[in-house]
Amino acid sequence: MRPSLALVNTSAAAEKIALGLLTRREHSAFELKQKLSLRGFGSDVIDAVIERLAAQGWQSDSRYADAYLRMRVARGYGLMAIRAELRQRGVASACVAEVIAEADVDWLACAQRQVARHYQQPADDRAALLHRYRHLLNRGFSPEQAREASAFWPDAPP
Repeated sequence: MRPSLALVNTSAAAEKIALGLLTRREHSAFELKQKLSLRGFGSDVIDAVIERLAAQGWQSDSRYADAYLRMRVARGYGLMAIRAELRQRGVASACVAEVIAEADVDWLACAQRQVARHYQQPADDRAALLHRYRHLLNRGFSPEQAREASAFWPDAPP
């Protein structure tokens, strides 16, 4: 029987697992460290492998942050939530700021799409507007964006 790769604490085994993870989707360096650590690799082996993969272009926190930002925008999340989630996933603040600055996202339009997607009809009273406002705040939109998008409805006259 073949021994498990996690039991063989070598750089080649760690690299093979890391490449397998990276072929499925982008991962931040922090995520890769966590996943390789859970598989029993030592921190010295993990650091060397991630450094080598980054040098070869297989792993990039910037590319990960860009893909993550696009995915969360498509799912209706705002700037503040995305920024916090990227920081939680170990992406450096400077990298997050750079990716957000380069992203061409109309956050108000994103909030309006979220309202249209989440609610079945226009708000008919103040309580419904407040409910939408809180929903957008929870999704990471700014108070100004949430206030303006709360009253939005696609069929509403200008």
